[in-house]
Amino acid sequence: MELRVLRYFLAVARTGTLTAAAAQLNVTQPALSRQLKLLETELGVQLINREHKPVTLTPEGIYLVKQAEDMIAIADKTVTNLQSKEAIAGVITIGAAETVMFNHVIQAISKLQRDYPNVTTTLISGSTTDLLTRLNQGELDFLFALDFTQKASYDYLDFPGADVRGVFINRHHPLANEPAITAEQLTQYPVAISRQSSFNDSLVEELGLKASQLNIRMKYNLIGNARMYPLVDDQLLLVGIAGVINAPELLFKPFTPENISTGTMIWKHTPFLTPLHEEFIHYLENELPIK
Repeated sequence: MELRVLRYFLAVARTGTLTAAAAQLNVTQPALSRQLKLLETELGVQLINREHKPVTLTPEGIYLVKQAEDMIAIADKTVTNLQSKEAIAGVITIGAAETVMFNHVIQAISKLQRDYPNVTTTLISGSTTDLLTRLNQGELDFLFALDFTQKASYDYLDFPGADVRGVFINRHHPLANEPAITAEQLTQYPVAISRQSSFNDSLVEELGLKASQLNIRMKYNLIGNARMYPLVDDQLLLVGIAGVINAPELLFKPFTPENISTGTMIWKHTPFLTPLHEEFIHYLENELPIK
């Protein structure tokens, strides 16, 4: 598949008509139609329902839209970074779990951009499980992960310190006056918890619980929206990390015994890092406190 033809296909998908896409691409409609038919022949599937006005995508076409967007984004970023090798410029794409430890990364990025104003950053938040796939596929340059256990497969920097895990609760929760939350108390109330299996497995194991003992009402990917749940349910325990929510209506209670998460910045093994990526790692190393 040629990137040029994928761009043609995306133009049709976005505009809804061959006429509008041809005008946008500055090609003739017959030429555009011919290129799309060749693409369908190459792939062995129909991508567009041409009898509909505007045209609609087949299930295979819908799938290709997302894949094409990702491939073109990677290609464009690669070209930008290669062409910028002389002057440290380009795009750094970082995936990150929600954690206050990420402040070290922000500090490093800020100082890097102060010295190299033509550097831009794309930040994608999410669970390590979701983002690791994107790193392996080349959509991310770096991934900041919590409690990462596959370090042998990547290059990495461990961060000093740790995040404290516990629960966010409504100020009117029955446990509001408790200094910390025990495993037994965790089983007595409904909980909302990360959908990331590694987070939950280590949490349950370290607290001496079985997953079946928890009354799980919600599994979340990012805690930002989930934080609204304990605001309306004063019985709910929202499992998370200290500092990631700043809401005066909620209280944070750590677990007892203490339960912590460690942080690691990882990237794929390669002897050919771009000057931009090498410089980012250098700035990040300088930003991290000495262990």
